Amino acid sequence: MRQIFIFTAGDKKARVHLDDSILKPVSFEWMQEALGQEQTQYYQSLIPDQQGFHAWGAVPGPVNQRTWTAMQVGDLVLTVYANQYHFLSTVIGKLHNQALASRIWGKDEEGNTWEYMYLLSQPQSIATDVLSPPAVDYLNKGYRGFTRISDDKVRTIVKDFGSLDSFVEQVFQAHIPEGHIEREIEQAEKDADASVAFAPKDMVDGRKKVLQEVVRRQGQPKFRKALLAAYGKKCAVTGCDVESVLEAAHIAPYLGKESNAVQNGLLLRADIHTLFDLGELKITEQGQVQLHETLYGTVYEQYQGQQIKLPANQAFAPSVDALALKYERVL
Repeated sequence: MRQIFIFTAGDKKARVHLDDSILKPVSFEWMQEALGQEQTQYYQSLIPDQQGFHAWGAVPGPVNQRTWTAMQVGDLVLTVYANQYHFLSTVIGKLHNQALASRIWGKDEEGNTWEYMYLLSQPQSIATDVLSPPAVDYLNKGYRGFTRISDDKVRTIVKDFGSLDSFVEQVFQAHIPEGHIEREIEQAEKDADASVAFAPKDMVDGRKKVLQEVVRRQGQPKFRKALLAAYGKKCAVTGCDVESVLEAAHIAPYLGKESNAVQNGLLLRADIHTLFDLGELKITEQGQVQLHETLYGTVYEQYQGQQIKLPANQAFAPSVDALALKYERVL
């Protein structure tokens, strides 16, 4: 389920920082100096139409770090000051980087910088009073610093409005921007529509292509066989034991043969694999299933909060580091 976060910009120094990275984008050159070319290219790919990136951050401290850790890609972020919601964005990435934060915002009197960073979609201007209904009925009546809206409140929003998208449209007269996955799927659909027209010239060749496509979807044969053995030929989420629909899902992305370690895989039913790759079904590093709110009220809601089924041999259990990386990003 997507979450809602609030950051405040109550004092004059914070307002200056709004100009540094919210009202105006930050140069990707600064990011490349701090993160290197590969990571910078990745973040540029998420916002291809922008000449720079928007961001905010939090100084070190147990509350801020706990809130930042809970934040995930796709979550909604609202900016509050002077008892009004002023900007709306979504999270496109998270960074813990002192050098980049210092370059953007400098340091405070104690020498701290806003190093627990989150990269944002282009902020949309909104103008809704914190205490005005219906905002006050669903969000908080006031804020002090970096805040996460409770899961109970978000569930109530989804229940009453149908989705966070509808809530944003009705309460803030704004829209939640389309994420990079949705944009890339749209492009892939356009590319597929433009593919070569159907021409059934060779039925044998056609049958071979169908079987090759099934094998491709199921995953690399050796990797899949290892996962079938490790998970007892059952989907880690649903328990489905129909072997023909079970697929080898990579947790961290496939980057060569070394990615095919059993610990970097999950045996998943085909539809669960698709949802997992799209980030609509996530698995925490503790092995708990978390769903996007659009799956509430569907047949998949039964899996919300459920623990995945682990291999009998703990040596083959999914990597905690890989799960954490996948959970924080849609890869």
